Amino acid sequence: MEYTKEILKTAGLNPERIQMFHCSAAEGQKFQQEVTRISEVIENLGNNPVKQSGSNKEKKEVKVKKKK
Repeated sequence: MEYTKEILKTAGLNPERIQMFHCSAAEGQKFQQEVTRISEVIENLGNNPVKQSGSNKEKKEVKVKKKK
């Protein structure tokens, strides 16, 4: 897990975008708490910067095609 976080850092992404936790089937409350916590972290991080840069590129390509 730590190695993957280092790769994300190298790629310029926040390493908090990847998380893992363990719980058994009998730990429903723990699962709910962890999912809620991770959802809050994701919301605070905002949109995926890789996806945003890709969508901007696609928009530029569409504009170029329309001009022809």
